[in-house]
Amino acid sequence: MSQSLYRYLKDIFKAPNQSTVQILKLIEPRYDKEYTYYSFLIHFFVYLLLVIPGLDQIRIQILPILLCVSIARLILLLQYYTKTISLPFMIYSSGIIADGLLYSVFIIGMIETPSVENFFIFSTIQIVLILSILLYSVRLDSKACFYSAGYFTILHLIYLRFVPDLILDSVSNFTKYFPIGIFFGSATIGTIFVLNKRKDTAELYNLSEEKRYIQQELELAKKVQDALFPSNEKIFGIEYTFYRKNPNLIGGDFFDFVQLREGNVGVFLTDVAGHGISSAMVASIVKVLVSTLPYRFKTSPAKLMSYLDDRLVKDLNKYHASAIYLFFDFVEKKCILGNAGHPYLIMAKKNGPFEEVVTEGPILGFNIKIPPVVEKEIQIESGDRFFIYTDGLIETLDKDGVSLESEGLLEILNKHSDVKNLKELEAKILLELRDRFGIDTFSDDTMFLIIEVD
Repeated sequence: MSQSLYRYLKDIFKAPNQSTVQILKLIEPRYDKEYTYYSFLIHFFVYLLLVIPGLDQIRIQILPILLCVSIARLILLLQYYTKTISLPFMIYSSGIIADGLLYSVFIIGMIETPSVENFFIFSTIQIVLILSILLYSVRLDSKACFYSAGYFTILHLIYLRFVPDLILDSVSNFTKYFPIGIFFGSATIGTIFVLNKRKDTAELYNLSEEKRYIQQELELAKKVQDALFPSNEKIFGIEYTFYRKNPNLIGGDFFDFVQLREGNVGVFLTDVAGHGISSAMVASIVKVLVSTLPYRFKTSPAKLMSYLDDRLVKDLNKYHASAIYLFFDFVEKKCILGNAGHPYLIMAKKNGPFEEVVTEGPILGFNIKIPPVVEKEIQIESGDRFFIYTDGLIETLDKDGVSLESEGLLEILNKHSDVKNLKELEAKILLELRDRFGIDTFSDDTMFLIIEVD
C-alpha cells in the first residue's frame, strides 16, 4: 500500500511536459471564471459574523467592513468580463483584501470585547476560513492554496499582536498557532486536489481532441460510404425507395444494384455483423466484390453467394454477414432469389397481401454449406412489390421492451398495401413505427428497400 501511495504522489507531483503546460494555459481561464462565481456567492456567509457572540455587540462597526468585502468580491466578478487587468492578479488581490478585512473584524472584536471566551470563538471561526483556502483548489494554479495559506498565516500573526497579553498568557501556544497548522494542512490537501485535477484535465483534453479528430474522420467516412450507395437514379424495370439509419455515423448495412447488359437487374443487400467502422469497411469491400463479379455469378444467386462466402472466409475470416440477392429476369418474367441467413424476403403480388417468402441458406463467412443458398424462382408481373430489410428494423425494442418482429412488420405493410406511391409507403411505415409501436430510433443498423416491378 505504501508503494502504491508513493507511486501515486510521485505521479501527481511530476512536472508537466510542455504539451500539458500549453493545454492547461488554454483551460485555466474557464476554472478561474468558476472561482470568481463561487467566491462571490460564498462570501455572503461572512454576514453571519453579525450574529456571532462577541461580534454581535459591535455590528454597527463591522458592517461597513463586511460591505467592503462584498465590494472586493464584486469587483473580482466584474473583472472577469471587463478583463482590463490580469485575472490571476485580481483573484489574489481580491483574496488578500477580502480576507484581510475579515481579520480586521476579529481585531476589532478583540479590542472592543476582549475575553478568553471570545478568543476561542474567534479562533474557531478562523479555522472555518480554510474554506477560502480550499476554494482556490477550484482553479488550476498549483501554488494558489499555499499562497492563500501564506497570507492567512501573516494575517493571523498580525491578529495575535492585537490580542491582550493577559488573554495570550492564559492559553497555550498550541491554541494560539493551531489555526496556522490548519491553514497549511488545508493548503496541502487543496494542492494535491489541484495537481490531480491538472493531470486529469490534460488527459481529458487530449481525449476530447482525439474524439474530435475521430469524429471528423467518421464524418468523412460517412460521405465516402454515402457515395457508395445507389443514387435515386432510374433502374430499368423497377421503381424503388430505400431507408437507412445507423446508430453511429457509418454502419455495416449496404445494398446495390447489379445492372446487366441485356436489361436485367440484380438487387443485393447485406448486413455485416457488428457495428461502426469495421463493419462499414467490410460492407465497402463486399460492395467492391459484388461490383467486380464475373458475369456468370451475377445471374445466379447461388454462385454469387458462394463467391462471397469464399472471399469472406479467405480474406476476412473474422467477419461474417447475412445477404440476400434478387435477380430480376425481365425477359423470362421471373425473379431468382437467394438468401444467406438474412430475414426472409417479403413480397406482395399485384393487389395482393404481403407475405414472407421462406428460403434456405446459412450466414456467409463460415463455409457452412456449398453452395450456401437454395435458389427460389418467383414469377413476376408489373405491380409486384418486394420488401427486403435488415434485422435492425424488427429487433429494436419499443417503449415496453418488446421487439416488432416480422409479424408486426407484416401487419404494418398489409395495413398500407393500398398506398400506390413507394415514397409515401415508406413514410407510412416510419410513421406507424413511431406512433403505434413507439419506435423512433433504432439500436442497430437499420435498412429497408421497397421495390416495385414496372
